Amino acid sequence: MLNNYMTDNIVIIDYGVGNILSIKNAIEYNGYKPIVSKNSNDIENASHIILPGVGSFPAAMKKLRDLSLIQPIKKAIDRGTNLLGICLGMQLLFSRSEEFEITKGLNLISGDIIKLNKISKKEYLKLPNIGWRSCEITNINQNTKILKTINNKDEFYFVHSYALSNFKESLILAYSKYNDVHIPALIKFKKIYGCQFHPEKSGPKGLQILKNFLEL
Repeated sequence: MLNNYMTDNIVIIDYGVGNILSIKNAIEYNGYKPIVSKNSNDIENASHIILPGVGSFPAAMKKLRDLSLIQPIKKAIDRGTNLLGICLGMQLLFSRSEEFEITKGLNLISGDIIKLNKISKKEYLKLPNIGWRSCEITNINQNTKILKTINNKDEFYFVHSYALSNFKESLILAYSKYNDVHIPALIKFKKIYGCQFHPEKSGPKGLQILKNFLEL
């Protein structure tokens, strides 16, 4: 752990849905000093934004709307801010979700969020998908700085019942497999990244993913 914090303007969006303390601790372990904020100016002027998420898609989108955070996030993206969505935070980046009801997402990237058992060909699929899973890295010709020192044997911690569907294959940096379902585990679109897993709960390799993102 570094004692002298680096000064990049890193904002963890505080909208009442997410494992914020663990993410903050993981970032500080990597030598950075993040801001935990729901202030629109902080978000719009950030160099890096982390959008956490735990819970349901409709509830998370409602909180983002109620706090008037959707436009600040989009303005930050327009000015070239790096954004990382984690777990539900990754799912919110896409067009819509069918969790409980059809709900529009941030629509920063085209794609749908559907229940894992709708993707599976098995009659019964135990949900949620909880546990450590390896990730198969794909599209190695893309800019994969976020995957520096990460390989296919490394495992990350997942806990989710919904996953990305109806997406462009070029988005996917890594897949994970749960029974017969190939899950988009790490995505990239321009300066927008998403982890379906929890890097902050994934040990040294998860910390490395966060470090790589913060170095972008």
